[in-house]
Amino acid sequence: MKSANVEQISRSSSKSNLQKHKNSNIINLNSALIISAHQPTLLPYPGFFYRMYHSKIMDLCPYDPLSRHNDRYQHRVKIGLDDNWKWLTLPIKVSNNCAIKDAKIKTEFIDNRWTQLEQVYQSYPLWDYYKDKIKEIFFGYNYLWEINLHFVLLVRDILGIKTYISLSYSGEGSDTTERIASQFRNYGTVIYLAGRGSMTYLDIQKYQRLTRSKVAIITYIPPYPFSTVSILSPLLMFGPDKTLDILKIKREPIKVIINGIEHQWYLNSSKK
Repeated sequence: MKSANVEQISRSSSKSNLQKHKNSNIINLNSALIISAHQPTLLPYPGFFYRMYHSKIMDLCPYDPLSRHNDRYQHRVKIGLDDNWKWLTLPIKVSNNCAIKDAKIKTEFIDNRWTQLEQVYQSYPLWDYYKDKIKEIFFGYNYLWEINLHFVLLVRDILGIKTYISLSYSGEGSDTTERIASQFRNYGTVIYLAGRGSMTYLDIQKYQRLTRSKVAIITYIPPYPFSTVSILSPLLMFGPDKTLDILKIKREPIKVIINGIEHQWYLNSSKK
């Protein structure tokens, strides 16, 4: 399926066991199109932006089914630090088996959720500097995917990440792997940069066969005390440049697993 790009939106918002080589290979993927994909989640954690940074296109998937599991972050996120955090949860109106795009915010509770966010971050050095931009998005949309998308674009632009964001349409197929493959096969032969979590739902060999592409599983784990919390935590504490440095989001070899073998991947990047 084709993907709808959101470049205009981004400008306006400037506003199992894996074999491991003892000697990791350094592979050069300068000529490859690197794509990643993720559901639009609420104020994502640093690993989301690490994958974005090392991709040329990140595809967001609002047509995916909404997950109601407690460990999913489409409408909830940990805010604060790894050893001192709170849940921020946006109440939503949903029907059974609805897509993410159909989840509507219960706006009558949004003031309360803003207070929760402010109570955690108001003591951070850069809260006052970014507060108005965050608040504009927080109160500016009625649908969950819209809030999540605009927060992703805001953070991307603040961090100076140049990755192109696209929106995928609904996938086709009888299982998750087939649906994902249908969304991305029109990109041609690419490297699909996936998170570790994808190994729980993606049949990697089948995906590679259907798309004639490679899947690279990223092994990155954000450093303490930001490994499980929203990207807002380091950003509001340190600002964009130091956040990128602390989180090691920069141009350097990264570790990926391709076909069960760990490599170091050196990606030619024009990013900051």
